[in-house]
Amino acid sequence: MVTVVQALSLGLLVGALTLACGTTGNRPDASTPTSGCERIKHDGGETEICRQPQTIVAIGPNVLELLLALDIQPVGYADYYALPFTDFDQPQSQIPYLGERLTGQVTKVGTWNSPSLEAILKLKPDLIVGSTLANQGQYSLLSQAAPTLLFSYGAKKGWQTQLRLLAKVLNRSEKAEQVIATHNQLVAEARKKLQPTVQKYPQVLLLASEQLEQGLAVENSGSRCGGLLENLGFKLLAPKNIGTEGPGRNNISLELLPKLKSDWILFLAWNTDFSDAGPDLEKQQISAVRQQWQENEIAQSLPASKSNQVYFHSAYVCRALPGPIGTELLLEQFQADLLPSVSDPTP
Repeated sequence: MVTVVQALSLGLLVGALTLACGTTGNRPDASTPTSGCERIKHDGGETEICRQPQTIVAIGPNVLELLLALDIQPVGYADYYALPFTDFDQPQSQIPYLGERLTGQVTKVGTWNSPSLEAILKLKPDLIVGSTLANQGQYSLLSQAAPTLLFSYGAKKGWQTQLRLLAKVLNRSEKAEQVIATHNQLVAEARKKLQPTVQKYPQVLLLASEQLEQGLAVENSGSRCGGLLENLGFKLLAPKNIGTEGPGRNNISLELLPKLKSDWILFLAWNTDFSDAGPDLEKQQISAVRQQWQENEIAQSLPASKSNQVYFHSAYVCRALPGPIGTELLLEQFQADLLPSVSDPTP
C-alpha cells in the first residue's frame, strides 16, 4: 500500500524526472511533440514510450526472468519474498536462481506486491515492468514515475507473448526469437530423453506445501509445473470429488494420499522464514517439509516413498519463474531426478 508520505514525495519529485519524450508515465507533456512515440498495449493498460529504455526497474522474478533472457540488466529489483538484505550488493548469492545471471549491484525496491516508490524514484528509471496480479492497484502511481508495463502472472498467460512485447520495446526482437527457439528445442530434447521414464513411470503426483500439518495441494495441468510435466508426456494424478478445487490445484488432507496411486511424486516445498537462510537456498526451502515427510507414517506408506521416488524441490522455480529460464531449470531438475532411475532399455 502506498502511504500518504510516499504519494506526496512522488508528486514533488516526479516533476523533476526527465522521462522519455517528456512523458510522465502514460500522459505526454502537452508541450512536447510525440511523433516519435509509440503507445504500447499491455495486460495492465496502454503506455506511451518514446525511446528505447535504458534504466529499467523489474518488479517480480517473472519480470526479471524475461529481462535477463533478453540480456538486459535492471537497475532495481523487487523479489517475490522479502529477502533479508538491505540491498542486492551481491545479487549472485542474494537473489534466488536468477542472481548468477546479474553482472552488477542491483537496488532493492521492496517486494513485488509492495514496491517502494521512494527507492524507485531515486533510480530515475525510464521503464518499470511489473505484474497485474501484484501491481495493478499501484499502476497509476508507478506510471507517474516512469512508463510502466504490467504483465499477467500465471502458467498459461503466454510468456512468449510477453517476451516479444518487451523485446519490441527494448529493440531485442531478434534475441526474443532466439530465446523462444532455444526453449522449444530444450523441451523437445527433454521429452525425447525422458521417453523411457514416461513409459516406465507414467503417473506422477505433484504435491505442494510449506507444512504437512497445514494440508497439501495436489497440482494439475493448470499449474506451471503440471503443464510442463504433461508436455513431457507424464500423466498427472488429480483427486476426484475430494478437497477444494482451485486454479491449477486441489487442496486435500494427508490422509487422502493413499487413494492417489502414483509411480513417483514431485513435491514442491517452500519456507517463508528466511531468518536462517544460508548459501543453499534450495536446501533451506525444502528441508523442513522433507523431514516432516520422512517422519510421517502415511507418507512413508506410499509406494513412491518405498521405492525412493519422491523428489523435493523449491516451489519458487515453478511458481515464480514461468518463463524460459525457469523452464530450463525445471528440465534440468526433472532429468537429474528421473534419468538415473530408468535402467537401460532392452534391445
